[in-house]
Amino acid sequence: MHDEMDGPGVGGRVAGFTLEGKIATGSFGTVFRASRDGRRFAVKLVRMGPRGEREVDALRRAQFPNVVGFLGYSVWPEDAPRFLVLALELVEGLPLDAWVREENPSALELVERVLVPLVDTLADVHAAGVVHRDVKEANIVMREADGQPVLVDFGAAAYEGARRLTMQLPPGTPEYRSPEALRFAKQWEGEPYPFGPSDDLWALGVMLYWLLTRELPFGDRKNPGLMRVILEETPPAPQVLNPRVPPALGTLCLRMLEKAPEARFADAVALEEALEDALKDAAARADDSWRVPLFPGGKREKRPEPAPVPRSRPEGRRWPWAAGLCAAVLGGVLWGISARRPEATQRPASTTPLPSQQAVPRQEVASAHTTGEVDQGAASEASPPSTSAPVARATPRSEEPAMKKSQTTRSLLAAGCLAGSGCASAQRPPPAPAECPPGAAATRERFQIPAGEVQPTIFPAFESTRIAVIREGEVTVEMLGTWGRLPEHTRFRGQAIFGTGRVYGRFSEALLPGGEILPVCLEWVSPAGVGWEMRPGSTAKEAHIWWDPRIMSVFSFR
Repeated sequence: MHDEMDGPGVGGRVAGFTLEGKIATGSFGTVFRASRDGRRFAVKLVRMGPRGEREVDALRRAQFPNVVGFLGYSVWPEDAPRFLVLALELVEGLPLDAWVREENPSALELVERVLVPLVDTLADVHAAGVVHRDVKEANIVMREADGQPVLVDFGAAAYEGARRLTMQLPPGTPEYRSPEALRFAKQWEGEPYPFGPSDDLWALGVMLYWLLTRELPFGDRKNPGLMRVILEETPPAPQVLNPRVPPALGTLCLRMLEKAPEARFADAVALEEALEDALKDAAARADDSWRVPLFPGGKREKRPEPAPVPRSRPEGRRWPWAAGLCAAVLGGVLWGISARRPEATQRPASTTPLPSQQAVPRQEVASAHTTGEVDQGAASEASPPSTSAPVARATPRSEEPAMKKSQTTRSLLAAGCLAGSGCASAQRPPPAPAECPPGAAATRERFQIPAGEVQPTIFPAFESTRIAVIREGEVTVEMLGTWGRLPEHTRFRGQAIFGTGRVYGRFSEALLPGGEILPVCLEWVSPAGVGWEMRPGSTAKEAHIWWDPRIMSVFSFR
């Protein structure tokens, strides 16, 4: 946890940002309100280490309209880095728990304005291989600009292939843990918990129960028997505690809280369909119970209703950013993150590149009625400190106002649409399996290169852009840090092979700093499998990929 005694404080300058006020402090970092060149940001400081790197990687993968945006990151101090500095977009809005108290929505408003878009977002996040692992009211911000819910705080998130950082249970909030996670903890035999989308959906069920009743279904951590209650007891139906809850919605909520995972909804898509079916049924029966505020009392004076944001799920969820990318006029590239998603509202951004070391995704904050291991407090300059939350956009923004797109941007858009569609006009199979070069096993043993462990590499020539542009054929990358007994600055040489929407890298030589050349057997891997995803702007002859792809030692090329 960040100790402000050995880190920068309010009034300090970090990576070109002036820290103007503390927004929130959580288990994994501190978020400040900051400014640079007359613009406002949220800046999150996270201690250097695997957890911060994993947050960056998770955000990179979760690039969707209702996920907090990320602008980039740097390190601080530059001469002896101790913190990652995440630059986030400051988005005004209330955390969900404060929003429902102020708005007092009807069941219809709650489902249409909050649950359906949020579940749709979780479906996309899960399809990208990411699990949030701390879904709760405090980590959802109702964006004031368009009224949309925004999923924030990926400090506890993980993704397929990520290194496990905890041996038993992952981070999270005790009241929202699933029965399967608690059963695993009781029977723990040394392996880490196999987290999955069902854990997020269970937590969403706990959150929905609270939204409908203002009570947690299993009590809070003050009860020493909380684990037993989650494992064994069924809470009263929401409509029993609050007669204003439509029975159909209360029943749906209880299904989300069934003890056995197979008795719940199979995934977020199935849950979204069930919510939409419930709305259709209520409309067909003219059920007015859906239109009554969920609690007695009024709501604040109504603002003009924000324009609805169209939600379209890409077919098969294979390329979650492609549909929005081709449908909107996109912004430019900031710190090497190519523009990748439709914006609910256009916001101008500075033309001055932010100081950085790496490109990344986004981040967020909010105040909670109960805090957990992953806690958040929220505030924003334009709202009372207890009810406003900064949100980071994981999308690089255009550096020009919305109506002043350059020809370069339009060209990037066209190229991005081609890349986002998986280059369907030129289908190419992945490379055929192949054996490792002779001597690779001896090199692995000599330098104790761990098999199955993912290692970051970089294209040094593309450090300033964060996007590497490569052609098929010979390719060289440089290892970051040490790996086994391989020394720093070791380079790997191999072949880049283009497939449909992916670039495959097979490396057969290690070039040690002293000049020795050794046989190795390494290949590019990502959470989606072997190879690295082509980014918008890729063509049949050139591939745009992240400048820091991961490699893994293998026993044969797959």
